[in-house]
Amino acid sequence: MKKRFMALFLAAVMVCGSLAACGGDKKEETKAPETKKETKAETKAPAGEETKAPEAGETKAPEGGETQSAEGGVMEGTFDQKYTWSLATTYATGTPMVDAYNLFAERLSEYSGGAITLNVFPDSSLMGENDSFLAVKSGELEFCGFGPTCFYLYSEDYGYMLAPFLIESKEAYQRLYNSDLVEQAKKLWREEYNTRDVAGMAYRGFRNMSCNTPINGVDDLKGVKLRLNDNQLWSASWSTFGATPVPIALGELYTSIQNGAADASEGPWEQMKSINLEEVQDYIIETKHICESVGIWMAEDLYQSLPDNYKAVVDRAGKEAVEYLEEEAIKREADYKQQLIDGGCEFIEPDLSGFKTAAEDLWNEYFESTWTTSTLEEVQAIMAGE
Repeated sequence: MKKRFMALFLAAVMVCGSLAACGGDKKEETKAPETKKETKAETKAPAGEETKAPEAGETKAPEGGETQSAEGGVMEGTFDQKYTWSLATTYATGTPMVDAYNLFAERLSEYSGGAITLNVFPDSSLMGENDSFLAVKSGELEFCGFGPTCFYLYSEDYGYMLAPFLIESKEAYQRLYNSDLVEQAKKLWREEYNTRDVAGMAYRGFRNMSCNTPINGVDDLKGVKLRLNDNQLWSASWSTFGATPVPIALGELYTSIQNGAADASEGPWEQMKSINLEEVQDYIIETKHICESVGIWMAEDLYQSLPDNYKAVVDRAGKEAVEYLEEEAIKREADYKQQLIDGGCEFIEPDLSGFKTAAEDLWNEYFESTWTTSTLEEVQAIMAGE
């Protein structure tokens, strides 16, 4: 893992320019990533900018000790220790997610008076999704930006958070994700997997389908080769619905549809548009089968090693980035859908009754065998605000 990470990281650095390294040599056991303490001479501004590094000890809160607003700059405290970190994501440049991660980097620098530098690597330029989480777990990477991957990577017994057709609104998702029930999963991630949810999860948009044959109901899925990631729950679900799941990396989806390795895909409208699926797919189908969410994930031991004022910077910058992400995702969701239609896709609003009947049978099986942290009735009550 380490050799693979370092090779990928060095390649990303050669492409992206002269960037600070994630850290020095790592030991086998999970520890906080080594963060680079820089002298004034070593501190560099982002490319294209000239920013003077603050003198050690000179960056403090304004008189009276009040934390300033986003427009005001530096937060309370002295920021005489320098950190250079990296964030990996597979999301595409220009999407709300990458825009939010860049905002997170800007606010970290702003609120710390330049003491924190975060380099963002989008477009899978550093590593893939699962590898990014494993690198955060091991301390080889400080941050990654993804959806709720932890639910299937680390805590399968909370997999109802990703169950197709179970969560039907962003409000229901937030009630469940922020509940005492799911807080136990977040505690597990921090304590056992060194992975911290920095600021909660933002709504990204519902996952839907694209296909080269019309899907008007569950019966139309029979034999359709559907591209999926390696989430076993999703593979089992779509197999139950009649599709033939095909595990394909997202970066290979476009060509896989071109050459017939896949007939269909599923994901948010934004994902479909970001890889121009309207060029190779004839239909988009509004199934709304998953309420997709996105967050910022951080190495827990790194967070705990920070002085309190640095933690406050991370918390505040993360909160503002996640709020921005959700606002932008909501604002752009309908536009992405329209762009797919304008690009030549025919829009279908299918009959979902067959999907939901099949899905409910599957939920009951999983609550019996795998999702043993709760019951369907408890989950539904939490989502309803009861």
